[in-house]
Amino acid sequence: MKSHAVARVPGVEIVRHPEGPLEIKLSGLVEAAERRVRRWRAAALVLFVGVVVGVSVVVTVLALRWDYQHRRTLRLLQADLEVSQVRARCWEALARYAPQSPQDVVPDARRSEWVRQCVASELARLNPK
Repeated sequence: MKSHAVARVPGVEIVRHPEGPLEIKLSGLVEAAERRVRRWRAAALVLFVGVVVGVSVVVTVLALRWDYQHRRTLRLLQADLEVSQVRARCWEALARYAPQSPQDVVPDARRSEWVRQCVASELARLNPK
């Protein structure tokens, strides 16, 4: 008797031998599975590299932004400190001021104006921009 194919599926062939066992022939399944695994590995590698590059770009941008904000805040705080120190020196100078005559006395109503002018002139002297 002659053997004949029972079923044919792409890549799988089942052959029944008369008075014998069934024979299952696999052709190309292992290679196809290996190709799929290689594709998935390549896709996973591309995804991993994309995520790493994306995260590094985000971290770099955030670090640069933080550094900019930090420097800006530091400059503002330094300017505030400088103005406060100048204002304190002007009030101290007013407190130590010893007028030569009664006409040189700074009245209470004009002390804040005197200190404001002192601060303006000191800041202009310190920052000649």
